[in-house]
Amino acid sequence: MLDAAMMAIPRKKWWFMRLNFLLLALTTLLSQMASAALTSDDQIRVSQQSVRLIVAPPMRLDVGISVKTKVLNNSGTHMEAAFRETEALLIGQRLRGEFESNDNWGVVRLFPEPSVIPQLSVQLSILESDGRELVIEAITRAVTGETILSAKYHDISVEEDYTNEKRDPFADLYATVVNDIADSLSPLSYQESYLRRLSSLRYASELVPESFPDYLAQEADLFTIRREPSRDDPMLIRLHRLQDYELLFVDTIDEQLANVSREVSGAYYLWMRASKEQLDWLDLRRERGVSAETLRNGSTFTRLQAVYAAHRSLKVHEQELFELVLELENEARATAVYVNEQVFKLAGTLEQQYQDWRAILRQINNLESTL
Repeated sequence: MLDAAMMAIPRKKWWFMRLNFLLLALTTLLSQMASAALTSDDQIRVSQQSVRLIVAPPMRLDVGISVKTKVLNNSGTHMEAAFRETEALLIGQRLRGEFESNDNWGVVRLFPEPSVIPQLSVQLSILESDGRELVIEAITRAVTGETILSAKYHDISVEEDYTNEKRDPFADLYATVVNDIADSLSPLSYQESYLRRLSSLRYASELVPESFPDYLAQEADLFTIRREPSRDDPMLIRLHRLQDYELLFVDTIDEQLANVSREVSGAYYLWMRASKEQLDWLDLRRERGVSAETLRNGSTFTRLQAVYAAHRSLKVHEQELFELVLELENEARATAVYVNEQVFKLAGTLEQQYQDWRAILRQINNLESTL
């Protein structure tokens, strides 16, 4: 018995030393993450405060942003699901605004799904969003098929971010993403004019593949131009016009999204602020602990009252926001596009409308090609 007790002492010391080592390793890891160096696709890019758009891209390329949400639906309701879909669009528009604040980019649009029309495609995935923290994944590909950037970004809002309603609490994250994309373009060896021609041919091959069978070469998901049609080729001219029709649809949808953004942004800001306040109070309560003894303390009671007030404020703003999102969703389900002296009405989700519109463009092409 005595020998066993003596053997247990160094074992406890060993575990204690191991715990200290693990804590030291964890501290080092967090420090490395905070340095925001992009060393692997799995590393999270931690946004620093007061990031400015200082990186100019080497080429004036068009950018297409598509966005989806992967945030868990905690309530399991359609109301929350609709809100998360709308939130994703708001975040996509916010990123576009950062691109547009730098005059060195071309046309920046939000697409319902990734498109080959712009020379750069940015696919955003919203991983976490609660008003206090925002985590997104950004995958940027050139129209060649090459992935030029794949990274996750994490930003934590501070109290000062919510003192001015005109400032986005996660502005640093969006600026960091745009800077990184501009930096990642430097190694590209292609000229801007080549990428634009490649965009045109890839769009033509996607919309009418049988008409452009051997203009492009593809190897390991990378595309290059094998040969080009004449600029006077009537089929190419027609497909350029169809591409303009597709962009007309995208711009029409964009006007609807701009209206939704104007209606929702105020309520969304209040929801983010209320959510952050509640999360901060809950963390404070967990840190200090609440027991029967501390409940007799007046300061503790006051603190719990503040927790409840923060929770009640969050629920009020959440209900208002969710109801507003559902109302706007019902209003924006249909889209009317005027083309060739005809009005085309589309319904369903944005993705469904986009696919239906491309099917209409193929029909237009088939009708015109037989004339």
